[in-house]
Amino acid sequence: MLQNHYGQFDASGRAFTITDSRTPMPWVNVVCNGRYGFVVSQNGGGFSWLDNSQLNVLTRWDMDLTRDERGRYLYLSDLDTGDVWSAAPAPCFPTYSSYRCEHTMGRTTFRTSAFGIATTWTLAVAPKDPVEVWSVEIVNESTRARRIRVASFFEWCCGVAPDVKREFHRLFITTRHDAKRRAVVATKNMWDVPPRHEREHWNRPWPYVAAHAVAGVSFTRDIACGDKSTFMGRYGVPTRPLGMTASDGPEASFGRFGDGAAAVGGDLELRPGQSVRMQFVTTIAETEAETLALIDRYSERGAAEAAVRGSDEMWSAILSPSDVSSDRQDFDLLNNHWLAYQAISGRLWGRTGYYQQSGAFGFRDQLQDSQVWLPRNPDRCRDQIMLHAAHQFADGTVYHWWHPLVEFGNHTTCSDDYLWLPFVVANYLKETGDFTILQKTAPFVDDKTEANVLEHCRRSFERNFARTSERGLPFIGACDWNDGLSAVGIEGRGESVWLAMFVVGLLEDWAVILDRAGDPERAKAYRSRHDKMVAAINAHAWDGKWYRGATKDDGTWIGSSANEAGKIFLNCQTWAILTGCAPKDREDAAWASVREHLLAEMGPLLLDPAYSIPDESIGYITRYSPGSRENGGVYMHAATWALAAACKRGDVAAVEQIWNAVSPPARCHDAEAYRAEPYVMPGNVDGPLSETPGKAGWTWYTGSAAWLNRVCLEWVCGVRATWEGLVVDPRPFASLGEVELMRQWRGRTLRIRFDAAAYDPSSPPRVEIDGRLMEGHVIGPGDIPEGGSVEVRVSWGGRVKEHSRETVVVAGRETVR
Repeated sequence: MLQNHYGQFDASGRAFTITDSRTPMPWVNVVCNGRYGFVVSQNGGGFSWLDNSQLNVLTRWDMDLTRDERGRYLYLSDLDTGDVWSAAPAPCFPTYSSYRCEHTMGRTTFRTSAFGIATTWTLAVAPKDPVEVWSVEIVNESTRARRIRVASFFEWCCGVAPDVKREFHRLFITTRHDAKRRAVVATKNMWDVPPRHEREHWNRPWPYVAAHAVAGVSFTRDIACGDKSTFMGRYGVPTRPLGMTASDGPEASFGRFGDGAAAVGGDLELRPGQSVRMQFVTTIAETEAETLALIDRYSERGAAEAAVRGSDEMWSAILSPSDVSSDRQDFDLLNNHWLAYQAISGRLWGRTGYYQQSGAFGFRDQLQDSQVWLPRNPDRCRDQIMLHAAHQFADGTVYHWWHPLVEFGNHTTCSDDYLWLPFVVANYLKETGDFTILQKTAPFVDDKTEANVLEHCRRSFERNFARTSERGLPFIGACDWNDGLSAVGIEGRGESVWLAMFVVGLLEDWAVILDRAGDPERAKAYRSRHDKMVAAINAHAWDGKWYRGATKDDGTWIGSSANEAGKIFLNCQTWAILTGCAPKDREDAAWASVREHLLAEMGPLLLDPAYSIPDESIGYITRYSPGSRENGGVYMHAATWALAAACKRGDVAAVEQIWNAVSPPARCHDAEAYRAEPYVMPGNVDGPLSETPGKAGWTWYTGSAAWLNRVCLEWVCGVRATWEGLVVDPRPFASLGEVELMRQWRGRTLRIRFDAAAYDPSSPPRVEIDGRLMEGHVIGPGDIPEGGSVEVRVSWGGRVKEHSRETVVVAGRETVR
């Protein structure tokens, strides 16, 4: 299904199998259970961590998009012929008889065959414990008895990554051998995190104990080594380490005077056709007793397989509350599986990808990402809100980002960060109706006095109100959502038009919230500010055919027809539509300008034309190569907002054009041009001025996954929570065909069906619930009994189309229509 040269999706859409490992760039999986996680590529490259994928990394790794050879290894060697190979391509890159790498939710499996030996290697994370399990099966497919050596290998990092000054860092690592458990145990007595005070500079212990073990098989000779130099051999190479060819195996070298590593395994004798199973376990805890207890538990027979099954069950439970089926396989598999998985495993939990080891929480970033929970488990979104509220300062500012474990952050004058708190709170309230969250309390970073969420949000608004120009536009500060505009308002006078539009939408929502929370006076004041800001936008920011972007500190406009580069900015046009702050004629003109200047073959460009000369008065956005990332490329986060704007306008042609441009499975039919994984969203795609237009990059670690999922469900399928209830107003493109959406809402289950080919933008939707015609297209809680389930049918311009009750298979799933 949806095949390209390098692989294809399975029938369910839940797994992508790579059959040619030489993908244009590393195609990876990010597996995380909320605390422990790992990244693994189709070659086996990657790393593992606990709680923070930059500050608490277990295994060493080096990002190299060309070689992708660093990470965890599973070696095999033939003790009679001297052949050495690896169960995944890295590091030996053998010529396999067969190769398959399957990435799916919560695990990756390599199935390879070389030199007459078949290996199946599944990597997963236990659902509830900080444990990485490898389930390994080795089969002798040859017609002769074989003496095979198998051994794992990786280097310990045990702290901050990357530890490029290895000669320094290795001096603090100690390894020891637990022969009873066939385990290598590692500690490090220095943790290179930002010190809390001067005494702690390089003078703080790594507060964990890690271990790696093998179990489930009896070897004729056990192998264990805790030193890279001993395992590899003097001037040895990873493709043929001494430990895999020496007759007695590697020297059992441990202690604190080597280069900390872990290699465990042993020698096997396999008859023709014989198979053997084993498991490797990597874990970490705060004490050695806890670590060894986890090794013992997951070394038991069947424990690895149970952990893999448990991971499968966990992800099925997380993703199952929302489901869509249509005639577009790419639409279904992304919205049912991959977008939410990417947002949760990669962004919210792992906070990493192959392209960026972050580990930090971005105040605006993970808040936006947490909206992926709203149709699935709103309590998780509430938890994220409370976490971020506790990282606000008393003056309303927030950390631009902060690192868990050490609570170290970047406190900036970025002008939009703190406003995403009231934004997500408003969306949580629309979804749940749970106004009790407004009274939940959290401290401020610099004032441990507890304040409720209502007060935290009030301070966000007051911060914005105090940073508004005389003509009513908010100051941009160090940047707005577009971080690359890093110098536009650094002196405190530059203004942001997009930010003004963002605030307009917030004020409209919060006037409703304050009325319902019993504060009508403040609600009235917010409505007054809303009207004044709309007036200011239209008085000062209109350029004749579109809205300008921002003013610099000297008052000069950017995003204006008067500019040579950066004449038009996407967000100022799409948010004018989404917030309704543009009069009808200006909305029409702004959208026509988007279509003329920004809707490119590779997707909606963030700005046009790209900057080609660095401009220090604008910021680092101008220093990117033209067409890269924010500088005239498709910045996918913003592209999802363009998709929502196209839906709101009922521009079916633009909706389909944008979808086809941003859908990775659709774009990756030409994998050489697209390059990135076909199953997850990229952060950006190169624009027309790039030498590689259409090339995607920065996958996994992007907010576009959660946003695209939200826009697809709420705008393309048209089912979204509002203050009045659940709106049912699809704005689909015709090739979606027959659509069925299953949606949970406040303890109720809705199944919404419509024919996308029948959508008529000029006709309001006709909505039936269990055969009863609704007045309008908003469903209130009273229309469905709590705990109940209803069927909703939508049509346009006439009777609701009758659906036959036949069972059909869509993307491998049976559904009744």
